[in-house]
Amino acid sequence: MTYPLPPSPPPPVVSLSAMFRLRPGPNRVFFGLRAALAMGLCVIAGWLVGDEGAGLLATLGAFAALYGSGRPYRHRAALLAIIGAGLVVSVVGGVAATAASAAWPGVLLAAGIAFVAAFLCSALIVGPPGAYLFALAAAAGTHMHGQAQHLGGIAAAVAAGAVVAWVLQMAGALIRPRWPEEKSLKAAADAVAAFAEREDGADVDLQRHATALALHEAWLNLVARQPGRAQPNSRLHRLRALSRELHRIFGATIAGEGGKDAASAAREIGVQVTNPPAVSADDALFKPLAYITSREMLAMSLRPGSTPMRIALRVGAAALIAGGIGAFMGLDRAYWAIAASVLMLYQGLDLTRAVQRGLERTLGTFAGLGLAAVLLSAHPQGLALAAIIMLLQLLIEIVVVRNYALATIFITPIALTVAEAATPAGDITTLLIDRGVDTAIGCAVGLVVLYATSRRDDAGLRKALDDTMAAARKMLAKLAAGDVTSATARRARIGLRNAAVDMVLFYEAQTGMGGRAREEADRLWPATVAAQRLAFRILAACWEFEATGARAVTPEEGARLEVALRNIEATDRAMPAGFLAGEFATLRAALAKARLT
Repeated sequence: MTYPLPPSPPPPVVSLSAMFRLRPGPNRVFFGLRAALAMGLCVIAGWLVGDEGAGLLATLGAFAALYGSGRPYRHRAALLAIIGAGLVVSVVGGVAATAASAAWPGVLLAAGIAFVAAFLCSALIVGPPGAYLFALAAAAGTHMHGQAQHLGGIAAAVAAGAVVAWVLQMAGALIRPRWPEEKSLKAAADAVAAFAEREDGADVDLQRHATALALHEAWLNLVARQPGRAQPNSRLHRLRALSRELHRIFGATIAGEGGKDAASAAREIGVQVTNPPAVSADDALFKPLAYITSREMLAMSLRPGSTPMRIALRVGAAALIAGGIGAFMGLDRAYWAIAASVLMLYQGLDLTRAVQRGLERTLGTFAGLGLAAVLLSAHPQGLALAAIIMLLQLLIEIVVVRNYALATIFITPIALTVAEAATPAGDITTLLIDRGVDTAIGCAVGLVVLYATSRRDDAGLRKALDDTMAAARKMLAKLAAGDVTSATARRARIGLRNAAVDMVLFYEAQTGMGGRAREEADRLWPATVAAQRLAFRILAACWEFEATGARAVTPEEGARLEVALRNIEATDRAMPAGFLAGEFATLRAALAKARLT
């Protein structure tokens, strides 16, 4: 059979109405309460000891509470400790730079920290808020003039805030140690069930991609973010077995064997997550599965042209330029411009999304200045100040995922309140104008740097497509040989899955470039989803073989499939019958259509 070729989804566009939709993301209230409590406790502690400034300084360390949510507790503990230490170094470095008579040492240091933080956060997939808060902490330190002789006390205050954040983030481990793993597996089970129940339509390929991402997140929490092998028949071991079964169901659904039975089986796994059934003590899943280590991820990221290196270079350059403009213009709070420029670039957004992010940031900032004026005019202190900061932080966490512009309305006053509340009253109007101007400068610099460094490359998606087919050929050889569980085979499976997922990400990035790049991406979209379907079908066969021993292909058939895939665009060659026949035919048709378009 040949699957129908999908239409191209609409490219991303800048939508002013979408910026201000009030649609709070799920489960954000809990995360918001935790982050708000961390910051509030720091302010209250400072007030109780009679040093409100130290309490506000500690909130810079409490930013660590914004990282690591949803990750296994043991992995989270190490991540938060490193992040807390990084925030301390960032603030102390910024304060130390104020000892210089010129502004340039502070600018260079802030740009350097932004570069390093952007590289590490991107290479190790730390996730939002990523490098932004490190840059903000360093840049804020450069504004603490005359405090270089108090570096020890400053470091202690920031570290205390990081400790508060660590304790609050880790408190759940005392109640339900495997809750993050269970939650991600339950989300994956729900996604697989919904995919199995779907009705074929224009969005089926995107739904398959989203389901694969949910499964990947569960696998990361159950395997890649674990310190070592699980104890046989332990809770982790049993959760891994449920994940394997869920992968098998997903694979069967892709092969056209889904429907209500598959959906029911997936939902049953979702129920079993809270009390996973026992498995054989010698089940191989108790062993650590092959995965790319952090050292290997850093080594790959150091290669010229890698995504983390490209992001880091952009972030460092933008921070340096924004800070340089601030120093040249004599801006009193140029660190706002540095932070805004980093915010534009640290996630590696394409130009279209970066423009929208810049508009959201600028419009949200100007809207938030009015709220900031009211709060600063009241000069809140003590418990009132803590309550305001907690409320603002809670509102930010509730809306930031889906409504960044709305979140910025609350980010602006909390940043100004934390930075200015402990200082003598000054000219509030000047302060607000400075904030607006610096934010506009930072966003503009970020966009200019992104535009100047964005290659109008219309071959990126095609390369990703070729890489996926190459990874599929490699995995087909393993599958045909009956080897799907060795270390090299697991690496091949990981490589194929990553390549298949990355193709859609390349599509999204290339559509954001505009011009020929977008046209090429839309032209290759049918081939992209056809190749992804082929990849997932091969991976499904691997999970089925691992679970039941059922071979999908013999060595002879595997050799023929490898040759056919290598020559997939040769129309004079017959396509193989049997396993993958439909996927091969669809991929060839999609590639032929791309050539003719």
